[in-house]
Amino acid sequence: MCTAISFTTDKHFFGRNLDLNYNYPQTGIFVPRNYKITFKKEDEISNHFALLGVGIVVSSYPMFFDCINEYGLTFAGLNFPTFAKFNKEIMGKINLAPYELPLYLLSKYKTIEEVKKALENISILDEPFSKDLNVATLHFIMSDKNKSIVIESREDGLKVFDNPFNVLTNNPIFEYHAFNMNNYLNLTNEEPKSRFSKDLDLKPYGKGFGQIGLPGDSSPQSRFVKATYLLHNVTLKEKDDIYNISQGFHILNNVSTLIGECNSDLGTFEYTIYTDIYNTTDFKLYVRLYENNCLQEIDGNKFKMDGKDLISIEFKKEENIIGLN
Repeated sequence: MCTAISFTTDKHFFGRNLDLNYNYPQTGIFVPRNYKITFKKEDEISNHFALLGVGIVVSSYPMFFDCINEYGLTFAGLNFPTFAKFNKEIMGKINLAPYELPLYLLSKYKTIEEVKKALENISILDEPFSKDLNVATLHFIMSDKNKSIVIESREDGLKVFDNPFNVLTNNPIFEYHAFNMNNYLNLTNEEPKSRFSKDLDLKPYGKGFGQIGLPGDSSPQSRFVKATYLLHNVTLKEKDDIYNISQGFHILNNVSTLIGECNSDLGTFEYTIYTDIYNTTDFKLYVRLYENNCLQEIDGNKFKMDGKDLISIEFKKEENIIGLN
């Protein structure tokens, strides 16, 4: 379970909830322009765009859950079990394992239009990083300041969808989520007028009546609808980064999952391990952990952009409570 969003004011913002029933030792990760990136089947890249994101580092290799590059191109992987189907190596294609996909695309490209062109020759490889790590069954959302796409590798091939909703959750396939939105076309943030019958004098007796029918459960299709409704109706402001970042966190709060809310088949609970919002225009990352509601900032500009060494930044997990007296 996960939810991702993208929105633009005078700047571009991108964020996600990472929902799992286990906790990786995730960190902030900065990949400088001259850090050597290797691939299983493709040539290494030793000079590329700088990357900033959240993930894990395994044997000095960055494995991003979500990330951006210095030009504001974004990437996030979300769970897509049953439907995700990856391939054996295909000759003549660029073959990339799921964890390699963000490194390849964000190291080379600046815009979604460039990515869409590159994806025409990419196949996602059914190979794990190592025998100790399974292949993650994911689909992907990518955004720049102008548009968003969804990438799904399925039984019938690699699919790339324009995403006017600027939202992604989990199963089922993207076409379902897009069509399902038609069931909610009557939702409004305004006071509704009665259409029940012209013979009956029916009036709302409180606020929010235009939102009756908006889903509130934690299922992927419901989170997709609710996140889309909020994203396309909340007030955003030009030239107020902190306000917009806060609004992004509030949207994702509304589709987050608490410990105890969703039991998995393993007897453990799915929950929102972290929420993050990127200011992609300014190359900054803001993270809030389940254990620590304080926003933690990583400014990518403060690192040596032309360096050669990967940098991992640990998040502070203890709750940060500010005493006022």
